[in-house]
Amino acid sequence: MIQDDLKRKNGFTVIEVSLVLAIAGLIFMMLFIALPALQRSQRDTRRRDDVVFLLEKIKNYEKNNRGTLPGSAETSTSQVNVVWSDALKNSTGNEMTWKGFYRDYLKENFADPSGGNYQLVIVKCGATTADSDCTNSVATGLENQPFPNDNKMIIVLQASCYGNKTILSSNPRNLAVMYRLEGAGVYCNSL
Repeated sequence: MIQDDLKRKNGFTVIEVSLVLAIAGLIFMMLFIALPALQRSQRDTRRRDDVVFLLEKIKNYEKNNRGTLPGSAETSTSQVNVVWSDALKNSTGNEMTWKGFYRDYLKENFADPSGGNYQLVIVKCGATTADSDCTNSVATGLENQPFPNDNKMIIVLQASCYGNKTILSSNPRNLAVMYRLEGAGVYCNSL
């Protein structure tokens, strides 16, 4: 009779409980390994979207300014994160136009998902023949630079994207935007 009472008791054995805990531990471990990669991927997706957003705003600027890209003189002296290569700095007032573009078209909500406003780094393709690689003229060394890259979006004037690199375009109104991703690689998109 005592044996029948023992057999009828409901409950889990030590082996069953340890098996459930081991499975739960594996699930949590996989979650903690996958979650940072998923978050990094989401931030990089947002950065790609921001590059596309920037290009759309440049197109809007072009429509509103008789087909010209930022580059003519402007009287605004607003302080904004626009960085110039030495070759282009203060040439024909381009810096002021890009600062005005940043202020009027991008506003203050143009920020990296990990925090901090984007910086626009304006460089000119240093290649001399069409379809030549501009990457060497991108003085920032974006390709070899580990993430973070100080939220720098590199705008390469008179260039197009070829994969994750830029090449000289025969059209002087083309431009390419490059951004170093957190996961890996460089994202490039062009007008």
